[in-house]
Amino acid sequence: MTSTIAQMLDPGALAIVLSGTVIATAARCGWSDMREAASALGSLGESRFDADENRVALARTVHEIEAKGPLGAEASLPPDPSLAKVVDAYLRHRSIEAMHTVRRAERAAREMARSAAIRTFEYAGELAPVFGLVGTLFAITQLTPGESDVVGSTMGAIATAVLSTLYGVLTAHLIFIPLARAIERQGEEEEQAREHLIEWLGAHLRDEELVHVPHIQELRRATQ
Repeated sequence: MTSTIAQMLDPGALAIVLSGTVIATAARCGWSDMREAASALGSLGESRFDADENRVALARTVHEIEAKGPLGAEASLPPDPSLAKVVDAYLRHRSIEAMHTVRRAERAAREMARSAAIRTFEYAGELAPVFGLVGTLFAITQLTPGESDVVGSTMGAIATAVLSTLYGVLTAHLIFIPLARAIERQGEEEEQAREHLIEWLGAHLRDEELVHVPHIQELRRATQ
């Protein structure tokens, strides 16, 4: 088994596939998208959004607003930067509409960054098999009929050619494309959690605004 795996290892072929894929992907996407892909890869598996921690911070914010009103509230902002901007927008403008304007802008920015990362890995998945073929062609060019050990050199070149193609297919379908899907799934899960908290916050703030509107208070007293 170990010898079989060793026979399938060709550092030269693997270097051609990986380096070629990375360079071609950078040329197609640009360094900005490559940075987004690297950032998304670095946080993959470790969610940057802690729903429980942010929920506690938002609950404190609502409590402060209920106790002192939106003008006197001195709420600590949640740890998530996007949520912090949303809460800050409400405290600054005392408007739910302003809060949702920032919410939409922040979500659009996150989706743009996530799309860039996903697109980068998808391009890498498309290009990896191409550089597998490049490795195959390179191996064929190494055939030199004038060598003394023609059979050995021919078999070595054929092995490198086959492994290059194999590396291209495997890295595309077992590494790059699965990474793109994993980033997409994690991003969608974080968005759902974040949106749920913002909806919860908006509902409580809307109720609090109604409490502080005089004619609403009179209407409530009249119906009691």
